Amino acid sequence: MARQRKVPSSRLRDAARLALAGVLATVLSLGAGPARASADHVSTLDAATHRMTVTDHGRTVMTFTVGFGKPGFRTPSGTFHVLGKDAVIKMTSCSAKITCDPRNPNYYALTVHWAVRLTSGGVFIHAAPWNHAIGRTDISHGCIHLSTADAHRFYDFSRIGDTVMVKNTGGRAGSPSGP
Repeated sequence: MARQRKVPSSRLRDAARLALAGVLATVLSLGAGPARASADHVSTLDAATHRMTVTDHGRTVMTFTVGFGKPGFRTPSGTFHVLGKDAVIKMTSCSAKITCDPRNPNYYALTVHWAVRLTSGGVFIHAAPWNHAIGRTDISHGCIHLSTADAHRFYDFSRIGDTVMVKNTGGRAGSPSGP
């Protein structure tokens, strides 16, 4: 008859914890794939009219006045999908690969609220309380500006994967971006 070796209970607990951690990691990662397009929520932004129309199942639920990128930093036109959301985010011209020189007129370092990410390169729809010309003059470095109240409403409504169509900006995908 073979002799059974007794495994210390501390080793059994460690093995059980490790197995539980692996199962938990697997369960948590199941929904972490790429963003899926949403046909329910569609936002259309038109730089020609400086208007944003937000729909839910084809019904208009919100309209906003918006601002776009200034010359040299035009917001890209195209169809995007919401990649992420940040209630508060630090945006800098250095991280957007525009300039790291504080003496450069295109330098910025801002704390931004209600940011909805459209591109991995840094194009967001976000609150821009410093921009008093939203709807009249485009002053951003590629991002889409909303009033703080409108940005908060849009942020709360948006979901990962929502469709956002941007048109008439004169910008192309891959152009510089930022606040």
